[in-house]
Amino acid sequence: MILTKYTKNDMKDINNIGLIMFGLLGDVLIRTPVLRALKNIYPHVKITVIVDPIGVALLSHNDYVDDIIVVHKNNKNKIKSNFAKLQGILKVYSRHFDLLINLYNGGSSHLLAKLSGAKYKLAFCNQKKTTYNVLNECNGDRLKEAQSLYSYMISIVEPLSSKEYSLKPVFHPSKETDAKMQNFLKDLNVNSNQPYLLNLGASKEDKLLEMEKYITIVEYIYQNHGFIPAIILNPTQEYLQNDFIEKYMKPRELPFIRLELLSLEEIASLMTLTKFIITPDTGLMHLAMAMDVYIFAIFTYTHPVFVDIHSNKFVPLYENFDKDIFYQHQDISENSIKQGVTTLFDKINMNNHRIVST
Repeated sequence: MILTKYTKNDMKDINNIGLIMFGLLGDVLIRTPVLRALKNIYPHVKITVIVDPIGVALLSHNDYVDDIIVVHKNNKNKIKSNFAKLQGILKVYSRHFDLLINLYNGGSSHLLAKLSGAKYKLAFCNQKKTTYNVLNECNGDRLKEAQSLYSYMISIVEPLSSKEYSLKPVFHPSKETDAKMQNFLKDLNVNSNQPYLLNLGASKEDKLLEMEKYITIVEYIYQNHGFIPAIILNPTQEYLQNDFIEKYMKPRELPFIRLELLSLEEIASLMTLTKFIITPDTGLMHLAMAMDVYIFAIFTYTHPVFVDIHSNKFVPLYENFDKDIFYQHQDISENSIKQGVTTLFDKINMNNHRIVST
């Protein structure tokens, strides 16, 4: 089947856009710059996102999102999974989208796009040509060329506009949550030491740093700068917080804040109220990028080039990767830890100096 291919000059009647944005916390956040770009290209358009349940918490307060379709996929039960896919297709078809953009390109998303009924259908340039009819051509593998997942994601709007767009992810906590977390910090009464956030958890085991090295970081920061960690409680990985406190913090008599289970909104607000966050390469790192805070990001397997948004507040900690190797186990040394902490506080102090000077 040969489709008529459309260009931006042909697409004058865009009022209703749907975006397939399935994925986990970090996956969804990496795609959010596309929302901002689309609102810039089509200021009066209605944008509907199509997400897994986790996407609701991430996008319900997003200024660029007008509506949300949730697809409750069930990968453990084939009958329920197929029923959920059918429900998703019917929901999408009922919205009569002018333009359907597939930012996921995996699983059943191609079928969802094909049966969407949308006049225009757009995906990344190396995807199925028989489904998508908006002209999006490229040579080679754009993901390898672009390297950063953020720049790869934003490349999908190239057939719609020749402008360059920000790579910064988008997340908006409510004003009520911000006020709540301000009071939360006041009630902690942690003397004069400013806290920072410490995230120990990640979705994959190979992204977790050994606790012996985390305690090296925490102890070095406390001894040299006087800051104390507010330790995040990760759902399904609650043992990380408990083990770190009981086996490492308490025996060394280091001060800490044990955080209760908080929502993503509450954690995002805390990010802006504390000094910085220490985190592995995971969803909360991308959330911190959205909040424009200082990030001490620990990479134990993946090269940080894949998540680079060119922010001066982003301090990646990793060892040297072999040439042209972007996935390689990292044995983080104590010397690298101390150099990384020094770089982090140099950036923080430099920024504080600029603020005082102005």
